[in-house]
Amino acid sequence: MEITRIRSGHGDPAAIEALIPELLAFDTVINRASGLGEDFDPIPEDVRHALTGRSEYRTTLTWIGRNHGDIVARGTADLRLTSNTDAAELWCAVRPDLRRRGLGAALLERMESDLAADGRTALSTYCEIPESARTADLRGAHLAAETGAGTLPVSLPGVSFLSAHGYGLAQIERCSVAPTATAAELDLGAKADDYVIETWRGPVPEQRLEHIALCKRRLSTDVPGAAKFGGEETWDGERVRALDAEKEARGESMATALALLDGEPAGYTQVGNSADRPTVGWQGGALVLNEHRGHRLGARLKIANHRSIAENTAVDRVYTWNAVENSWMLAINDQAGFATWA
Repeated sequence: MEITRIRSGHGDPAAIEALIPELLAFDTVINRASGLGEDFDPIPEDVRHALTGRSEYRTTLTWIGRNHGDIVARGTADLRLTSNTDAAELWCAVRPDLRRRGLGAALLERMESDLAADGRTALSTYCEIPESARTADLRGAHLAAETGAGTLPVSLPGVSFLSAHGYGLAQIERCSVAPTATAAELDLGAKADDYVIETWRGPVPEQRLEHIALCKRRLSTDVPGAAKFGGEETWDGERVRALDAEKEARGESMATALALLDGEPAGYTQVGNSADRPTVGWQGGALVLNEHRGHRLGARLKIANHRSIAENTAVDRVYTWNAVENSWMLAINDQAGFATWA
């Protein structure tokens, strides 16, 4: 297998454009084999951005493995450039009909070697597993998450592959989906308190840039298991604005709900959706600051945001991910109309 590497924004533009249809076809095969459904098929602009985007805050490395000219394996690494510069989040996959032939091992070895040469030694990765696959072998051997919450069958391909290559199971996340129309029927539960929830579509308003920056900074430290995946991220209004511009460039629109108390941020939630998939929304950041918990703000924020989305967009369903040990947030999601998907 011949392996090539591309750093985002550093490839030949014509060659990158010619490569995108191949990657879309490969990623679609991988997703369909996973059983997650068409909503999780690759989005063209996301694939293009991973190959062409430039940012002072993050970059993406892509590895492509070919046999006889055909893509048989590929991997990516998401790298932060201003904080946690020893860390990388990996993903790799092999064409389903060619698995268990050493291709994945060869690809992962090359990825790890390249990353180590760049000082990236704190590696994390993930695999996406439908609930039906997780629960198909309840009597077989299972691997427990380090958090103590949840297990996965060791017979699952992704679990067995990563375990064999020295990766531990740090955390399990639950993927849930909610119909946005449900929010209109749910009680916002606004108490006799002084919290105000603002919603908007598109870029963050100028007067809220630093508020969102604070929430994103706290998101990197306050969620369960955050310490396992790196330290505090540096966020300011300038970085928030840069992220907005990046999303706009790749055709992604954001819906935001921000909770305020006396003009200061108490929590937020964001949902993105792509112009290429207008009926599907993806949960972005969501957090209630520790000092403001206990007021149902998490549910109130999500319900308010879903109402705004249902009224102003074509999005009819939203997917979200949460650590299974985060029972508080899972309860909030239940209140906001979410049900387990994977």
